[in-house]
Amino acid sequence: MRPPVARRLLKPVTGLAWILVVVWSAVSVTFLLSRIVPADPARLAAGLDAGPEQVAQVRAEMGLDQPLIVQYGRYLGDLLTGDLGRSVQTRQPVLDDLLSALPASLELILVSSLIYAVLGVLAGIAWAYWPRGPHTLLLRLGAVVGVAVPVFWVGLLLQIVFAGRLRWFPVAGNFDFEGTGVPRVTGMGLVDTALTGDLTLVGEALRTLALPVTTLVVTHFAVAMTLMRSSLEEQLRRPYVRTARARGVKERRIVFADALRNALNPVVTMLGLQLGWSLGGVVIIEVIFSWPGLGLYAYHAFSAFDYNAIMAVTLLSTVAFVLINALVGAIYPLLDPRLKEAR
Repeated sequence: MRPPVARRLLKPVTGLAWILVVVWSAVSVTFLLSRIVPADPARLAAGLDAGPEQVAQVRAEMGLDQPLIVQYGRYLGDLLTGDLGRSVQTRQPVLDDLLSALPASLELILVSSLIYAVLGVLAGIAWAYWPRGPHTLLLRLGAVVGVAVPVFWVGLLLQIVFAGRLRWFPVAGNFDFEGTGVPRVTGMGLVDTALTGDLTLVGEALRTLALPVTTLVVTHFAVAMTLMRSSLEEQLRRPYVRTARARGVKERRIVFADALRNALNPVVTMLGLQLGWSLGGVVIIEVIFSWPGLGLYAYHAFSAFDYNAIMAVTLLSTVAFVLINALVGAIYPLLDPRLKEAR
């Protein structure tokens, strides 16, 4: 039975309200933490050689001499107008810094997420569909390596072998827009080189992506594969599968038309969570490979206690995580019609 019309109409409003509450909570907690840590943002902004009068002047300019509630209200007001403050490191508006760093992180995250999602799902299906054979040994080994090996170790090993010894790929850095003369349209090397139609430049962009993307794929692939395998195996033990087999339905149709669709729900949830965490979790990868994205920007912000930049990165990561989870919730009914009916 379908829920009342009023209830269906209220669901989007309720969902938006929860998103705003989560974002406001994250902003409030981060603001409070940035004010109670022992470091002095005004001292850092003025410079270690600045005198007391200069520090006091900078503190007044930054509004840090005001009561905490006034600072909080001013920050929320600026936030509503898109003003995220100025960075202590770059002396530029934080919003400009984020817009400059975001494309590199998005390129790294989207390419690696697509690869490990496809490979993980396919490997998990193969493991569940053919549970015995020589391929299972390789899959088990991949699962153990992906879970047990630290991400920084994988990155450093790839740099040593494929960049240092073999010299197949650059050891660090993003695609060189200035050196190659490629117009910076989106800020993503792979997309902008593809727009030029020059396959040589596309290959160069792929070379710069290869090592950081491989590092992310190796460390995330195992989770997707293992979850896909266990979820599909659980579905294959369900009564509806036994009934379909008793009716003579072909095994391939049972697996790929019925069981797989139901098994994808927890996998989609996990992939959504990983994608949501990736925006704030690529710090190690970007530091290792000197990738000029949000992760490297956040690392330098925390090192210099650039609290405007720290709060902006926190806000962006929170919004991305919440929106991705909302998108995952919207995808559920497409995979399971029963959920669509319940809505």
